[in-house]
Amino acid sequence: MTSGAGRRPRIDRVQEAVSSGQLWRAKEILAGRIGSGPFDPESCEQLGRVLLQMGDDLDAGRFLFLSGQRHAEYEPAIQLFLRRYSRAGWQSLVAAFPAAARRCTWSELPPRVREDLVAAGVPERSDTEPLRATLRHHPAGGSEWGGCLVPLAILALIGALIWVVMGYL
Repeated sequence: MTSGAGRRPRIDRVQEAVSSGQLWRAKEILAGRIGSGPFDPESCEQLGRVLLQMGDDLDAGRFLFLSGQRHAEYEPAIQLFLRRYSRAGWQSLVAAFPAAARRCTWSELPPRVREDLVAAGVPERSDTEPLRATLRHHPAGGSEWGGCLVPLAILALIGALIWVVMGYL
């Protein structure tokens, strides 16, 4: 990226927006950076801090968790995020991450994030495997057919009832 005379570095735009009380603008800049670039724990921490200031503790917890930083002031938001998204299993937790985080490999995640994910039940993967591959190898239902069995059994029961009723008419 070339730096023209009128261009300011991205980090300065974020700090400038926060300093001038334009938290929404800082959030836009950081969300765009996270959404369009590679996984960056520092940007996650910055966005998490901005979201904390805005009172959005749940989303703040998501990004502060991914930053790998564990400061006392971050813990309530991180715990809120973990409670909310790990209820349905670790797959729900990982699915809640932004795409850039799911695309990165285990080795690209901060060490603390890897530790916390393993503690939450995420199977440890090789250093070169993307986090999203973990979701493919271990889907939430345990198997691809698991989610279909109950509806199929109900349909079979309804079909049997209709067959019996029609036989008596």
